[in-house]
Amino acid sequence: MCGAHVARAGSLPYQHGVSAPLATLIEERAGHYNRRFVVRLADGASVEAVLYRGDTLCVSTQVGCAVGCPFCASGANGLTRPLRFEELRAQVQAVRAVAPELVRLTLSGVGEPLHCPDAAALVRWALDERLRATLTTSGGPLPKLRAWLLEVPHNGITLSVHAGTEATRARLVPHAPPLDALFATLADVVPLLSARRRKKLALAYLMIDGENDRDDELDAFADRVLAIGAAVHLYAYNPVPTSAARPVSRARYEAAYERLANRGLRVRMSSKARVEANGGCGTLVALRAGPPAPRPAREGAPVRS
Repeated sequence: MCGAHVARAGSLPYQHGVSAPLATLIEERAGHYNRRFVVRLADGASVEAVLYRGDTLCVSTQVGCAVGCPFCASGANGLTRPLRFEELRAQVQAVRAVAPELVRLTLSGVGEPLHCPDAAALVRWALDERLRATLTTSGGPLPKLRAWLLEVPHNGITLSVHAGTEATRARLVPHAPPLDALFATLADVVPLLSARRRKKLALAYLMIDGENDRDDELDAFADRVLAIGAAVHLYAYNPVPTSAARPVSRARYEAAYERLANRGLRVRMSSKARVEANGGCGTLVALRAGPPAPRPAREGAPVRS
């Protein structure tokens, strides 16, 4: 290991860089629970990765993101490109050099994993390395979601839903499948899963003040989830400088949890590691080297010429 140890406060560069082929750790920000790394790629682009609680690494799959969530810093600069398998692997190897206790990966950093052609190859490589791998996705393209649910040897999939109605979904997750199409796919695929695989499926709902925190929105979300039987991850929002979105109060967050739980849903609240500012949902950023790639059309939406 050629990089200097970084104190658990502030943001400091590594003195010489911690490198694996095609990826170099150039900066670390350490908090109480998490260590957040800036990863420089060979073409000069940068992404971020977060080590949660010392043993779980959140990796980025793209330089930027095309999904366009207005609350998220990851896609604020648009999409440049997906990472190749060699870059995905090098990102893990570079962090593993400073965190050999690593046991889990989550493809939940910058980018949409289902838009990264080599993401499944990383999961299979991780299995060979005895690293359990999960991912977080907005759900599209739907044929890829179906393949991931049925064929890829993942240790869990979390779907970023964040809405109960189509209007809110289109506003918060604009370049992802509409809710009706997403839940139709789940209704088709979930009965084909083993009981063990069903337990590894969760639906995420990020609470944002004035956007999706109304009771009727939560009730509409609950109605959809009850038909699937999946667990719910109710996330608290961490503000980012690229968005005007704001978190709900703690009281409102807890009330939303109670409302969903009282509907019979299995609900999990944000852990302390996720609440920490240097690792929460939507806080990771990417700096591109080159022009952005075009956004995909939203599934189910008409294509304009």
